Amino acid sequence: MAGDQGEFRGGERGTAMISGVEFGPRPVIFSRVDGLAIFEGDIVLGTVDQLERQLAEARRHAATGDLATAIGISGTRFRWPGALVPYEIDPALPNPARVTDAVAHWEANTRIRFVVRTAANAARFPDYARFSDQGGCSSFVGMQGNGAQTLSLGTGCSTGNVIHEIGHAVGLWHEQSREDRDMFVRINWANIQPGREHNFDQHLTDGDDRGAYDYGSIMHYPRTAFSANGQDTIVPLSPGVPIGQRTALSAGDVAGVHEMYPAR
Repeated sequence: MAGDQGEFRGGERGTAMISGVEFGPRPVIFSRVDGLAIFEGDIVLGTVDQLERQLAEARRHAATGDLATAIGISGTRFRWPGALVPYEIDPALPNPARVTDAVAHWEANTRIRFVVRTAANAARFPDYARFSDQGGCSSFVGMQGNGAQTLSLGTGCSTGNVIHEIGHAVGLWHEQSREDRDMFVRINWANIQPGREHNFDQHLTDGDDRGAYDYGSIMHYPRTAFSANGQDTIVPLSPGVPIGQRTALSAGDVAGVHEMYPAR
C-alpha cells in the first residue's frame, strides 16, 4: 500500500475514458496507485485493469463509429436515489468520529441525507458508501451502482477531508477543473512535480460548471497542490483570496449540490 499522502497521491501515468453527467466520453490521464486509477489526486476512476479494458473497448468501438454506445452513461446513473446515501464505516477505521461529524455537517447544510447500512436494511440498499483506510483520501465521483464504493480515509485525512470526499461521492468534481478556471486562477506549471501536470488538466465541459467560480469551495485545490518546491502551483487572479479550505461546504457547494438534487 502506498504511503498516506492525503488528497494528492500520484504514480505512473495511464489513460482512461470517462463520461460525466453532461458530457460524452473523453480521454483523461490518471495515476496508477496501488492498482487503482487515481484522477486529480483523489478521484478513483476504477481499477487500472478495469480502465485498461474499457479503453481497449472504446478504441474498438471508435473504429466503428459507436463510441458513445460503448461507454456513455446517463446523468441519473450518478445520483443517489432520493438524495439518500447509505453508508457503513469499516470497524477498523481509526477515528470514526470524523465520518459521523462530516455526515452531520452535510445533513445540517444540504438536503443530502445519510442512513447507516445494517444487516437489517442491506437488501434495501444494495449500493452504498463504505469508509475505510485504503491509503490517502480518495473517492469515486457520484453513485457507482455496483454495490460498495470505497471512500478511502488514511490516517492524515481530517473531518474536512471527509466532507470533501463525500462531495465527490455525491457528484462534485474539483472546482479548478472547470472550463472557465483560467479566468480566475493561474497555474504555475513550473512548480508542479514532474509527471503530475495532468492533475491540472481541464477535461470537463462547461455543462458541468454549476454557478459562479467559487474560490471558497471545499472542492478547490489548495495553493501548493502537487508542488515540487513548496511554491504555489495555483494562484488566484483576485489578490489575497484564499483557496483550498477543508473546513466546511461553501454556499456555492451547497447550491451546486441542490441543483443536482432538486427538492421534491
